[in-house]
Amino acid sequence: MLKTVARVCVGAKGRLPVLAAFASALLLSSCGSFDPFHLHDTAEPVADNSAALRQAEDAAKAAAAREAEMFWPTHGWRSSSPEAQGIDSAVLANAMEAIRDRHIPVNSVLIERHGTIVLDAYFYPYSDDRAHDVASVTKSVTSTLVGIAMGEHKLDRLDASVASLLPDTKLDSDPRKARITLANLLSMTSGLDCSDADGRNFLQQMEHSAHWASFALARPETADPGSRFTYCAGNMHLVSAVLTRATGETAADFARAKLFTPLGIDQVSWPKDADGISHGFADLKLAPRDMAKLGYLWLHHGMWEGQQIVPATYLADALSAHANVEPDIQYGYGMWIYPARGHAGGPADFEANGAGGQRIAVVPSQDIVEVITGTGLDADNVATLLAGAVKSDSALPENPGAYSRLAIRAAEAQTGTTFEIANVVPKPRPDMALTVALTEPVPADSVPDRRLAEVLPKPRPNS
Repeated sequence: MLKTVARVCVGAKGRLPVLAAFASALLLSSCGSFDPFHLHDTAEPVADNSAALRQAEDAAKAAAAREAEMFWPTHGWRSSSPEAQGIDSAVLANAMEAIRDRHIPVNSVLIERHGTIVLDAYFYPYSDDRAHDVASVTKSVTSTLVGIAMGEHKLDRLDASVASLLPDTKLDSDPRKARITLANLLSMTSGLDCSDADGRNFLQQMEHSAHWASFALARPETADPGSRFTYCAGNMHLVSAVLTRATGETAADFARAKLFTPLGIDQVSWPKDADGISHGFADLKLAPRDMAKLGYLWLHHGMWEGQQIVPATYLADALSAHANVEPDIQYGYGMWIYPARGHAGGPADFEANGAGGQRIAVVPSQDIVEVITGTGLDADNVATLLAGAVKSDSALPENPGAYSRLAIRAAEAQTGTTFEIANVVPKPRPDMALTVALTEPVPADSVPDRRLAEVLPKPRPNS
């Protein structure tokens, strides 16, 4: 039962990681704590990234020779105990108990290390076969598609003007508008006005317009392109429009052929606007294990099963700072970068973040991908609980007691019921890795009704 419900399984010990030199090449500077969905109106000048790009490219070439020996989860992830991958089961069990006790509205938590899942927990009523709205994680996927299009020479230059990439779109008389580049859109430095009007945020205004991309590009310029960071959905919807113009298909169709299918991702939903432009800013739906595949692709420089899905040079650029948002918080091309310490207090990482607690966090120095989904949570509240779990780059001694506690907490989360280890072990069953017995259910008034949260309307964030 636990093997099916909790997905926390004991298996063969994974290989030691191909530790990326990516981190030192791409993640530059010190730490901070940040709400990624707070808008910031200033961007400091960013230093020349050419040395970091060269170092990252060299690291990618060196890693490519080892990629053939890597495990690739195209047809499914392998799993093991946390200890087999140098992770402490007790820390993870404590985290699961804290999520329960604090009523943190988590939908799922997944931790992958060395190509092996050590925790894959789902919280009732969510299940492992359910695609989740990843919100602004979509922006990171849209950026990834730009890299693929560049690798296929369907897009040539990031410094190409948006006017040249969308020639049918009329520009106003502001000369700054003609200087907006694809790179400006990807880095949220276009200078386009994304402010509220008539009681509606920018996203609500755009969604009530007849032609979303035209609406976004028709907004006034409030700053010179490249001079100010303003987190705005319109930028990435324009990127999606550029992708459609360059490839002749929607971003969703291009992604299915060039990104999702090679990674073995087939459970996908991605809506489009009335003009057939996939929502480049949000609304993509993916299952958590497939979100982890994207993190694994980014961790391995765009390589997958010996194929360079995304050019390593593009990913190096996307994961370099193009806007200094706050001290020690940077933005690349659709990616949040925490260059000295992770934004939840762990090691340096980069993240794809979405409203409501959606996150793919990649920690190159630890060879880890973490995926969190939720319903209106702060993902930092979960990531902080997980931050101390890694104890070693090699296997730890197994800890059956802590691992059993972790498995039970995961089973409880999935079923919404309380379990305890049975005092009397029944006859072995082939489908049971751990025997549990049901006690009384959790009192109804102590657990938030997640089903109610699903149906109640909520204001759409200005993502």
